Amino acid sequence: MSTDDTQPVRCMFLPLSDRGLLVPSTGVAEIVGMSPPRPIDAAPPWLLGYMSWRGVDIPLLSVESALGDEAPPVGVRNRVAVMYALRDDLQPGFYGVVIQRLPTVVLASERNLETGDADASQWIDGAVDLEVGRGLVPGFAYLEGQLAGLAA
Repeated sequence: MSTDDTQPVRCMFLPLSDRGLLVPSTGVAEIVGMSPPRPIDAAPPWLLGYMSWRGVDIPLLSVESALGDEAPPVGVRNRVAVMYALRDDLQPGFYGVVIQRLPTVVLASERNLETGDADASQWIDGAVDLEVGRGLVPGFAYLEGQLAGLAA
C-alpha cells in the first residue's frame, strides 16, 4: 500500500511556546489544569517534578527544556496533558506534559510527516506542518526511557 492511501489519524496538537506536540488522541488520558509540582532533587532540567493527579504522583515534564529551550513561565493558561505510558515498567503508568493552552484536535497523515534533521533531537521522531502550527512527533520510546531511567 502506498503512503498516498494512508488514512488520516485523529490526533491532538498540544501547544508549546512556539510549536506543538502531535500525539494520537488515544494517548492522552486527560487534560487538566496545572498544579504546582513537587520538586525533585538533582532532576534534569526537563523534569519539573511530580504533580498529584487522581491520587497518584506523576512526573511532569517540559518539552521545551528537553529540546534545549528555556521553559516558558507558568501561567494561568497552562495545562497538563496527562499521557498514557506505553511501557509497562513505567509506573504509575502516566506522565504529564506541560502545554501552553487547550489542545486542538487535528487529522494528520503520514504522507505529511518529515523525518530527519527538521527538529533534530532524540526526543522527536518527526514533524508535520499543520494549519495550527508545526507539530512535533515525540520519540515516545526515548522519552519514556528517560523517565524509566530516573526511577532506576
